[in-house]
Amino acid sequence: MGMVVLLMGLVFASVYIYRYFFLAQLARDNFFHCGVLYEDSLSSQARTRMELEEDVKIYLEENYERINVPVPQFGGGDPADIIHDFQRGLTAYHDISLDKCYVIELNTTIVLPPRNFWELLMNVKRGTYLPQTYIIQEEMVVTEHVSDKEALGSFIYHLCNGKDTYRLRRRATRRRINKRGAKNCNAIRHFENTFVVETLICGVV
Repeated sequence: MGMVVLLMGLVFASVYIYRYFFLAQLARDNFFHCGVLYEDSLSSQARTRMELEEDVKIYLEENYERINVPVPQFGGGDPADIIHDFQRGLTAYHDISLDKCYVIELNTTIVLPPRNFWELLMNVKRGTYLPQTYIIQEEMVVTEHVSDKEALGSFIYHLCNGKDTYRLRRRATRRRINKRGAKNCNAIRHFENTFVVETLICGVV
């Protein structure tokens, strides 16, 4: 009887240890501190190599991504928290410098789905794929104030609750940087694909 109890205790302990280490490893595998090198055609006429860093959390079961862009070391954009919610089909930008939120329909031609983005970052982590890439620019304009944040879904609600929140309309997406169009806009640089995106938010209230 004592041997049976001992064996059962070892089985339960093994299950607990397996679950603990598996879940801890899974949590680590879904969190990435990333850096990417890219050619910046905005800073000068000559192409300049820049580096962008961001922290990425990918929630595969919930089907969304959360990205934190810290203060850039060499300028080029505002710090931001970004959520891509594939269930709702929405993207939210929290411009930390302005402490305002901006929401727009998710652009699936630019943003990789969580599983694809996770696979890309895992390959980078393993050293099998290290992109040196380019930058594209998308321009958006503020359209209206959002009063009902709960309608945006729980993930974006928790990001934007207590902050002035506005809807955006996409104006243009282009590979060539338009310097004149950027004068009255706030820029956020980020990546969730094999290239860097500069999101210009224009007509900021």
